[in-house]
Amino acid sequence: MRMLRFYFLFLTLFLCGFLSHAQNKGPGFGVKGGVNYATSGKYFTDAGSIWKNPQASTGYHFGAFYKLGNYDLFLRPELIYSNTKFDAGVGTVKLRRLDAPVLVGMNFFKFISLVGGPSFHYSLKDNYSDFFENSPNKKLFLGYQFGLGFNVGPVGLDLRYERVLNDQKMTLDQFLKRKDKFRTEQIILGLSFQIK
Repeated sequence: MRMLRFYFLFLTLFLCGFLSHAQNKGPGFGVKGGVNYATSGKYFTDAGSIWKNPQASTGYHFGAFYKLGNYDLFLRPELIYSNTKFDAGVGTVKLRRLDAPVLVGMNFFKFISLVGGPSFHYSLKDNYSDFFENSPNKKLFLGYQFGLGFNVGPVGLDLRYERVLNDQKMTLDQFLKRKDKFRTEQIILGLSFQIK
């Protein structure tokens, strides 16, 4: 039922933007939200768990952005709250964090945009903090995002890929000293609405 409401809201906002026949907006503030699909960066291990239970890696995000620039080239810093989960092979990792991507974008055909840039991540809470090595010093992570956007008036739909560059290491058993590491990566589907 919650997913049905999300799709209805998405369709309503998208149709409002489409019916206004507005071109891609210039500078301004906006809000965004959506779903993200995360993995640990271990492609073959993740493929098996994704096939068995696709909803085990689904999370959500919401936040705000500012678009700065002209109609063709723009800078878009964002501040996003992200709730992510995925199977790390020994259990489900749950992360809550603040993401701050700083994206450079280019518009094509007035409604398609390509974006990319660095992304900074601050970990608010996780369910493996006792096992992370150097956990007090590892709250801040660096990554990157790139993707494609479809914009009609003030409404935008983005599909992005994100990867964290830092390895996150865990010591899973204090006696056996079994260690594991992963790099979070996500496919992000977001709906945005720009407010002038």
